[in-house]
Amino acid sequence: MSGVFVVVQPDGRVEVRPLPAGGRARQAALAEAVGGHVERMAEAFHVLDTHEVFINEDGLDRLPLNPRAHALIGMDAEYFPPCGPVAIVPLPAGQDNRAERAHQCRFFGTLDAVALGLVSAADAGIGALIDVREAS
Repeated sequence: MSGVFVVVQPDGRVEVRPLPAGGRARQAALAEAVGGHVERMAEAFHVLDTHEVFINEDGLDRLPLNPRAHALIGMDAEYFPPCGPVAIVPLPAGQDNRAERAHQCRFFGTLDAVALGLVSAADAGIGALIDVREAS
């Protein structure tokens, strides 16, 4: 799909940029927008039904934080804001990501239930969950 997409900068500026139809040109436009390698944010972490959210692949653990993007994409307050520029890209007309979000929320909910000891990994149907904790 060609058209436009939005880039939310860490300083709060919102830029509208052209969106190439596909292929390398599209990938290059997104990479330039987020300042490096592009990673699609899982739908479970934002509320946009008709848009995808892209961040730099390091965009969840580096500075500067992007609180404006955090608010615009509807991230839950329990999560830290994404870092660096955030690209918000429309899906093709008539498409939405509700089913993908529901699937991801069920999956992450299952992982949380196992991690909290509410159900065993075997009973949850995931086989095993490896919990790696930092040494204190």
